[in-house]
Amino acid sequence: MSNKEIHKFARKWFDKFRDTKATGRDLCEDTAFADECFALGFQMDCGESFIAAYPDLNVFSDYRELDKIIDSVKDIQLLGSAIFSKWRYFNHWAGNGEEITLTENRGWFITALGRLELLTSESGVSGFVFKGTLKKAKLISNSLCYGPCPMPDDEIEQRLTLTDDGRLFFTRYNYGNGEKYIKSAERRIKLDNEVTSHLLKILEEYFSDEFNVIMATDVGEWKLILTNTEDEDFCFRGSLVPTKNSILDNISDVFRSSLDMPELYMFDGNAFKDRIEKMVIDYHRNTKIKPSNIPEGTLWEFVTWDYSEKIVIDRKNETMTYIHNIGTGCVVERKYCIEGGIDSLLEGYDTDEFLNTIEGNPDDVVKNPLETKDYTITIDFLYGKQRVITGTFDKYGLPEDFPELANNIISFMQFYEINEILDSSVYGKALRRQSELIFCNVIFEEYGKEYCYLTDDDTLEKGDLVIVPVGHDNHRSIARISSIEYHKKEEAPFPIERIKKIIRKCTDKDFESDDKDI
Repeated sequence: MSNKEIHKFARKWFDKFRDTKATGRDLCEDTAFADECFALGFQMDCGESFIAAYPDLNVFSDYRELDKIIDSVKDIQLLGSAIFSKWRYFNHWAGNGEEITLTENRGWFITALGRLELLTSESGVSGFVFKGTLKKAKLISNSLCYGPCPMPDDEIEQRLTLTDDGRLFFTRYNYGNGEKYIKSAERRIKLDNEVTSHLLKILEEYFSDEFNVIMATDVGEWKLILTNTEDEDFCFRGSLVPTKNSILDNISDVFRSSLDMPELYMFDGNAFKDRIEKMVIDYHRNTKIKPSNIPEGTLWEFVTWDYSEKIVIDRKNETMTYIHNIGTGCVVERKYCIEGGIDSLLEGYDTDEFLNTIEGNPDDVVKNPLETKDYTITIDFLYGKQRVITGTFDKYGLPEDFPELANNIISFMQFYEINEILDSSVYGKALRRQSELIFCNVIFEEYGKEYCYLTDDDTLEKGDLVIVPVGHDNHRSIARISSIEYHKKEEAPFPIERIKKIIRKCTDKDFESDDKDI
């Protein structure tokens, strides 16, 4: 059978398995699948030939294992027979045909059929990725799922169309009587060129590459039709469900924010999704200190140290401010103005659960009569009401997830802690003279012995990982540069003839192996 017929088969059944509304009957009890497989020459061998080809992985049973090797599969008949055998298992042996609709089983067929489609494509390019320049995008998001029947006035579907000339059409539909949705609202908007180009570009870039299809049962679905400037249509489907840190979720948020339309279902169904806009963390410590010498006639016994810290994280202004009030007349303030950084810092927190659980201290806790530590955390949301959290600043007085927040803030600050003015390795480094050679001292493990190597690479710096020859056989190994020195040949720290040369700086490929020897 020709590749053209196999390609047609792969496209047809890929779309069916990707359709979240397809039932077990649609996928497993349709005899057309077996008829087409027989006609294409696929063998039904219980997957034995496919298993034999990849004996070290559970590729026939586990879609995650299949995904590891799928790009290396080149044999069309081998893959087609595996697909046929897998389908036959669910059709004949698995009992309830609905088992084929489970996420892990759908995922296996989608992965295998997608590869089969690519192998038989005349162009050598997958038909399940977008090609060309995007001219129009039409997104249909339907929230209908299994469960109680919606009320007639319940919103059930949204249709959003965006064209490259800035025209946006948005229509909302209610459930109605269930036979035909009722249009409840319609908007037409003219966007400026910058917003239009940005939104179309992120869709074009994402769907121009293979992407993970999120498959879930009992949820709604989305269908996206992308049209290029050659008037070719490309159709994509997925489940209308949020997934943590998903790029599609981020795209959904970008559309809602850019269009000022929080009501959009988009790809995750999170209409009116709330988020943290501003967070202020106030910390206050009051310590009473008894001086060793108290002047005569004084009426006080203690000196009070009133210390406080404040962190203000502001999404709108894209800033984080850290204020240390060390004492009267002594205030230290740091301000981080990081474009895009504050969005990343505040993302990923569940607005309903974030800082919401505090265990609290037991009644018999021993308190320090000379010191108190308190805090107030104020959170402003995009839609929700402001939330104020107060308590004692200790393990059980703070929210249970405060350590995660603290670590994220520390990591954020440390990433931008670059100080070259006061760094002795910067201001203390002399420029190399032409008559001097470059000597790099390297270590192979932390706190290990240093070894001296030569190099001609002036771009190498302290801390760089390099490939060096080691031992009598000069096998290659990775080392870290601990220091760099410049010396004339006659002033070398070791005899020149005994010093080996660094081969090169490490690249990402050098870390793909667990073996430190390269």
